[in-house]
Amino acid sequence: MFKSLLFLLCSVSLSAYASTETWNFTTGQTATGANKLSLQSSAGNSAMLSGWSSNSSSATSTVRSANRVTLDSNWGVQLWNRNDSGSPSHAVDNTSGFDFILLEFLQPVELLSLTNSWTSGYSWVSVGAFAANPFAGGSVNWQQVANSAIQTASYSNTGINTPYVFANNSAVEGAGIKSTFANYWLVGAYNPVFNGGQYGLGDNIKFASITTKTFVPDNTDTPVQVPEPGTVALFSLGLLGLLYRRRA
Repeated sequence: MFKSLLFLLCSVSLSAYASTETWNFTTGQTATGANKLSLQSSAGNSAMLSGWSSNSSSATSTVRSANRVTLDSNWGVQLWNRNDSGSPSHAVDNTSGFDFILLEFLQPVELLSLTNSWTSGYSWVSVGAFAANPFAGGSVNWQQVANSAIQTASYSNTGINTPYVFANNSAVEGAGIKSTFANYWLVGAYNPVFNGGQYGLGDNIKFASITTKTFVPDNTDTPVQVPEPGTVALFSLGLLGLLYRRRA
């Protein structure tokens, strides 16, 4: 009994709560220099977005930084690879190469949903979770990127203007990304390399927003003051006295 009470007195709450945030891509920004754009969530947290693509649709095609990436105020993410010219080449697509955005978060998050502002052809997406930036080591191909992932999955018919909740839908390839937390997330047009799939290509998408979930420490609890050693000793003697009287 005494040990239990003492543990309660000396313990500090280690509880946590889940924070759900929306990241809006219709912010009217264009990447310059390092092909990176800053994001701010509905909760005021920061992240980075960059664009990545290849010039051919094969597992061994080299991934390079996008020629240009824009967060259009109406359409959201628009990405130009090194071969793009005209429309819908500024969409995130898998025509003559694979286009992806890389999201970098300050702490691990779960990707909950994706909302598209526009699609043409199909609206299939592939996603990948990573512990580190998959492009930080230099020149890599898509197969190497997929091999370095914590988890990858592909989803069909993600729709327009309505949040596509990953947990409510089964992945057409891969185990799914529910309960997967990572600092880095790749989101792009369907890439069969990620899961060894054989589906056709023809996806053109513009991403409007995503939602994420982060587990953070709950600092709202009232701090528990740890007793001084002398106080603990007196408290112990008092408990012993009560136990002695109870047995008498």
